Amino acid sequence: MRIALIPEHTSPLAAADGVDADGRSPAADVNPPEDVAATVVPAPGRPVGCEHREMVACPATETSWP
Repeated sequence: MRIALIPEHTSPLAAADGVDADGRSPAADVNPPEDVAATVVPAPGRPVGCEHREMVACPATETSWP
């Protein structure tokens, strides 16, 4: 299993999008890396035949979630 952490808003036009070189908006609310790791590390221990196809770890304050 591969887990890729891709910054939100990553785009080839990052400067035009108002984000920094890491693909982050200056106002982005991000979780500490150790909290993200604690969230995703159990995923590889899944039972055979059960797949994780997508996983999003974001701050509880993320406003895009209903």
